[in-house]
Amino acid sequence: MLPGAVRPDPAEYAPARLVAWDSTTMELFREALRSPGRSDVRTAVLDDLSSGYGYSPEECVERCIHWEAHNLEEYVRRERTSSEGLADFYDTTTSWSFDLLWYAYLQAEGYEYPTSVVVALDAMSRTSGRDHLDFGSGVGVTNQLFHRLGFRSTGADVSTSLLRFARHRLDRRPEDAGIDLVDLDSATLEPRSYDVVTAIDTLTHVPDLAPTLERLHGWLRPGGLLYANLDVRPRTEANALFLYEEAASLRRLIARSGFRRVAILDGWMRVYERIDVGSRAHRQEIVRATARESRAAELGRRVQRRIDRGLRAFPARSGRRAASR
Repeated sequence: MLPGAVRPDPAEYAPARLVAWDSTTMELFREALRSPGRSDVRTAVLDDLSSGYGYSPEECVERCIHWEAHNLEEYVRRERTSSEGLADFYDTTTSWSFDLLWYAYLQAEGYEYPTSVVVALDAMSRTSGRDHLDFGSGVGVTNQLFHRLGFRSTGADVSTSLLRFARHRLDRRPEDAGIDLVDLDSATLEPRSYDVVTAIDTLTHVPDLAPTLERLHGWLRPGGLLYANLDVRPRTEANALFLYEEAASLRRLIARSGFRRVAILDGWMRVYERIDVGSRAHRQEIVRATARESRAAELGRRVQRRIDRGLRAFPARSGRRAASR
């Protein structure tokens, strides 16, 4: 949170966000971020980071606010085009710990969208199963929330540095110390073991997405739920770890991998149900997904044509605006 940041008015929240903000689950989320002797969320978050990495609380604030610059420094420190170079990044990065934990604090205080709470509330309403996997678990806050809601929660990540910091946090909270954390590069997860898989801000960092979706499908029980968003971004040096520039082909790939879209939460977090590959339901979902993306693409083209027509109709006015900026 930058100096002078204004907390959004809850009256302007999207529907699922508003429900989450007023829920007891949100208070559980805040409680998961607090630590023994630290009742204030911000203080507890900074204490986790300070004790985990040896920086003063003031230095931790700087690293939280400017995490992107630190992340870029870590990334360009050596070559990352090879699998070895990328693995080294995930094994040594610390900047993401500051980003993810500060982002959780901002969610708890209402400055950012409370993704984990929205997802957990929706999952509670859709399934009675209580086995949860957080794919790309980061610092473990989503695991904590699901665990405190009565799920058997497992965190999985390829970043050993994030897993170490997550374990540091969980061990400081006796009620969360039993949450299982696994290294995706070395652990084997049992098939059909989970009722809910969350993949929050994760899939667009995965280079081999097709086999990864196959693994997620295999880990879910029949009818299990996958919560995933696709944070696609243009290719720039700062976005080097965001591997995809458009979402349409990724959504079709999700459908082909055996996932049927059943909901979109507040217009961006998608809820998928696991269906059998090759089944009639699977074939129908592939057709629907293709049609949805075609309609979305056509709508985008229509909007762009209208914009282009408007610019052509008022060339002088547009030019004066540009010159006056």
